[in-house]
Amino acid sequence: MNLRLSEILQQFRHGEISRRDFVQAAALLGLGLGAAELLASCVPTATTTPTSDVMLHFEGFDTVPTYALNHIHPEGTNTPPPEKEATTWYCSACGQRFATLEAFQKHALAEHVWKLPEILQVEEPTYRKGLVGVVKRFDEKNTIFSRLAWDEDLQKLEAAAAQAKEISGGGVDTIEGEALVAGAIYVDKTAGNQHPYYPGYFGHMREVGGLYNWDDPVNSEQYSVSDPAVMSDRIKEVARFYGADLVGITTIDPLWVYENYFEPITGKADRLNIDNKYAIVMGIEMDWNTIDDTPGPNASAATALAYSKMAEVSASLAKYIRSLGYPAIPCGNDTTQSIPLAIDAGLGELGRLGLMLSPEFGPRQRLCKVLTDLPLVPDKPIDFGIQSYCETCHACCQACPADAIRWEDRTTEGTSISNRPGILRWPVDVEKCHLFWTENGYDCSNCVAACPWALQPRRMTEF
Repeated sequence: MNLRLSEILQQFRHGEISRRDFVQAAALLGLGLGAAELLASCVPTATTTPTSDVMLHFEGFDTVPTYALNHIHPEGTNTPPPEKEATTWYCSACGQRFATLEAFQKHALAEHVWKLPEILQVEEPTYRKGLVGVVKRFDEKNTIFSRLAWDEDLQKLEAAAAQAKEISGGGVDTIEGEALVAGAIYVDKTAGNQHPYYPGYFGHMREVGGLYNWDDPVNSEQYSVSDPAVMSDRIKEVARFYGADLVGITTIDPLWVYENYFEPITGKADRLNIDNKYAIVMGIEMDWNTIDDTPGPNASAATALAYSKMAEVSASLAKYIRSLGYPAIPCGNDTTQSIPLAIDAGLGELGRLGLMLSPEFGPRQRLCKVLTDLPLVPDKPIDFGIQSYCETCHACCQACPADAIRWEDRTTEGTSISNRPGILRWPVDVEKCHLFWTENGYDCSNCVAACPWALQPRRMTEF
């Protein structure tokens, strides 16, 4: 392991891989996530060497994750300190300061690194133990967003919530807020698909074209793939180039393909069969500063912008694969269930709040995917302790204004037809959730922002 760790550390120092890739690779090699973050932060940048006793300059302190190392200069900037001026080391996890780097490192290793679990590659996803009942393929018609188009009882509740919002006045500057969201969702709404009433946020619709189009021709001249492992590495590299923040590959489990598709705008529905072998699942990070400003237009815009990026990234990667001579289907929220496929692809684990938690962002990402037959090597799922963590942490429950997240133990019973039975988990009451969105006037990300695994970038303040 030490040899491999040295190799990826050299790649990071030479700028060949990102900090995020280094941390994830180091953690997968068995180094605790906290230790990986600490090591990543202790890499000198190409700045002028200061003449003070501290001989290392560290990367910008206002963007590093929790538990990372921060170099504080007297002026409160991240420029090298002037000669002979005092320099202190600040622990962003607990706020203590230290006179020397050695003292800080000793403190961090003793007090914080051990608290973060290792990322372990496992043979089956951690949700697998929860498949204790008869689990059937899910009908897309029963998602909360599809039900808004046909479920009369839900429509009445939504109308009442909308009326309550109108009476209360919303309490926000709706014109500027709606403009911010409109700009964020613009790419998906205008180009995701080309149906005139498409509002964004969904994905593929049949016979209308757009970025989520399935009918783009496949190159008749096929690129020869002699080594699927090398091709898998290249696919991840290309996906990140196009804008993905997380990338994983899995063999498609038919259980996570919708039994029937449903288009809320047109009402079209039919049996859905997907013959592709692999899913390339990608995560798009949502900006912390805007997600933290929830519930309101800023957080809503952060979500909307991620959806626009989903459309761009999945469409670009699908075009790349089709140009290699292999079929590829770009998908947003359509066709398959994104969360279990992402977990299968090694991107994270299922959390109490009903979303996937990744080591990098917690629940602070949106998921899209490309389905393909390009020869690839699937990734293994991971276990970094989220199941036991979520059993004792109720931060998302406390933050939920709709009381839609379960405080009690896991159950196989759902709260409505939008929860599939037979899976032992914390089912989210999506009706309560969406009714709050309607009454509030904007979608809500309180649970995402409250999750400790969202890895809030800490900003330094003087004491």
